[in-house]
Amino acid sequence: MSRVSQELKDILDKHKKWSRGEADGQRADLQGAYLQGADLRGAYLRGADLRGADLRPIKTDFFERLTLAKSEVAGLYDALMRGKIDGSAYEGECACFCGTIANLRKEHHEEMTISLKPDSSSPTEKWFLAICKGDTPGSNVVADITREWIEDFAKENSIELPKYKLISSLEFKEAFA
Repeated sequence: MSRVSQELKDILDKHKKWSRGEADGQRADLQGAYLQGADLRGAYLRGADLRGADLRPIKTDFFERLTLAKSEVAGLYDALMRGKIDGSAYEGECACFCGTIANLRKEHHEEMTISLKPDSSSPTEKWFLAICKGDTPGSNVVADITREWIEDFAKENSIELPKYKLISSLEFKEAFA
């Protein structure tokens, strides 16, 4: 386990204790980890409880970047919901934040005609490193928090998002039988 992975694990363990009210717990503050080069690629966050963690710097950066690409917010949401985000790649069918916006605009990520530019050191792009191809809000805590943030941003900016209905495998089989 890398030093950063161990540090993140320790932070999440203390946060879990804090959320239970245990004396040796501590609220997670991931601001320093994200802004000082932590790489979440490969970090095991499934089941991690990040509720109550101080994610404001990441959310603020994310909203600033979404503001530059308001027309693509619904498409980003759709890609997230369908597991079409890969935080480690700027190009391809599944791409990081900036790459997904570029795909939606049908532009190259380094030559977009909006002010949004690739920046691997941005808190948003680092946050998206924790989302891999196939991850959805139902299977990845970072994707779920990102879904909530996109829904908040869309509501604040009167952006209509696609509607999704989760169905059981039995309902699916019955619908297509």
